Amino acid sequence: MNSGAVASVIGPEQAHLRLQHLYEISKLFASFENIEATVDPALTIASKTLPLRSAILTEAEDGRSTRVVWRSEGLSAQQLQAIRDHADAAHTYLVGAAPAETRDLSERAGKTSWPRRAEPEGALGPRFIIIPLVVPHGPPFGTLALEGARALDKTDLMFANAIANQLAIALDRDRSWQRDIARREQAEQERTQAEAKGASAERDLVLVDSLLEKSEALAADNARLFREAQEAVRGREQILAIVSHDLRNPLGTILLTAGVLSKKVVENERRRGLPLAVGRIKRAAERMLRLIEDLLDFASIETGRLAIHRQWEDPGGMVDETLTSFESALQEKRLQLTAEIQPDLPQASCDRDRILQVLSNLVGNATKVAEEGGHITLRAEARENEILFTVADDGPGVAQEDLTHLFERYWRSEETRYKGTGLGLAIAGGIVAAHGGRIWAESELGKGATFRFTVPTTAPAPEGGLPD
Repeated sequence: MNSGAVASVIGPEQAHLRLQHLYEISKLFASFENIEATVDPALTIASKTLPLRSAILTEAEDGRSTRVVWRSEGLSAQQLQAIRDHADAAHTYLVGAAPAETRDLSERAGKTSWPRRAEPEGALGPRFIIIPLVVPHGPPFGTLALEGARALDKTDLMFANAIANQLAIALDRDRSWQRDIARREQAEQERTQAEAKGASAERDLVLVDSLLEKSEALAADNARLFREAQEAVRGREQILAIVSHDLRNPLGTILLTAGVLSKKVVENERRRGLPLAVGRIKRAAERMLRLIEDLLDFASIETGRLAIHRQWEDPGGMVDETLTSFESALQEKRLQLTAEIQPDLPQASCDRDRILQVLSNLVGNATKVAEEGGHITLRAEARENEILFTVADDGPGVAQEDLTHLFERYWRSEETRYKGTGLGLAIAGGIVAAHGGRIWAESELGKGATFRFTVPTTAPAPEGGLPD
């Protein structure tokens, strides 16, 4: 995985330009003809704000695979082969296909050739984004691998995801269209043969007519579903762009201003209660910012593109950091938080910030439900090839019928005593799943609740949709 990739904030002009490019690309994919006439110009448009050094589109169907390779000028044969190997390893893992050398694979060069790029510094991984091509209710049928002329970050990943989602829909629609054509041709051939047999084949003609009608109806349904899917994709990407940029930036200004005001309040203003008002503004803005981050995280989880940057981390250190971050909240309710860390724990292969996000969510929920003076226990222990984290409280507990719904999006029990969006546990579940771990809860009413999740201690196979 790419431990060097970092989230970045692009400027308003760059964000607007990328939205414009996504619109142009979506128009190309809406009238998909073939790879050369559609994907080539789409990649050319994308490369205006995402400098590309190479791109590989791999599709699999009926045991056969096709690969189209785009490259910048000046790439050596050895460099290009390293890029192929990198992309094929991810494709094999994501699609469940056999390695390239053992399957029926054909390759051709893309029509577009980008200008020579300067030799980028650093390893290949941080410059690579590999995204599975998948549509709702279907397995992955291909991958799109993009190699940047520089290290790629979170904003590049979101931009590439939007392109890959629309490309997957366009390719799936084209496949359905080609299958419809094949069925119609087959039906026409059978009709011709039936007509040649004369009146004795009247029954065959009826069956063939029925097949033709069903094929036409299926083609119409495919076209309608494609239009609806494209509208949904465009709407989602526009909403995410507005949420991530147009809302987050003003909130940052509000927080900065509130911080300055809290430091410059004079005595007369203190008597009029201005510090309390500034504090309320700051807390409201921080909550809005957390809600925005939750929405963005959940959107990434739903599309299977949550950014996970793995490194070898100390589980005990993450437990200690979680304890420190909740000191003030624990003091307010006079809660006792105990850490139990198994000695000599092995390191975990994980994204430290994401696992801290899960721990903070679970401990935060426990502090909200625990009675004043209650007790919370946070444990970390080794289990075979994984680390088991546990957060247990002596609060009111969870009813058995609610346990199976805890990690569903927007679900909240009628017994919940605090406000929230209902996304926290769903996001925690998505983060743990992206690490290859498991998360679950155990509880009885009146006897507290225990939440457990695991993180692997072994290096994972390549994962799709992330900087590799």
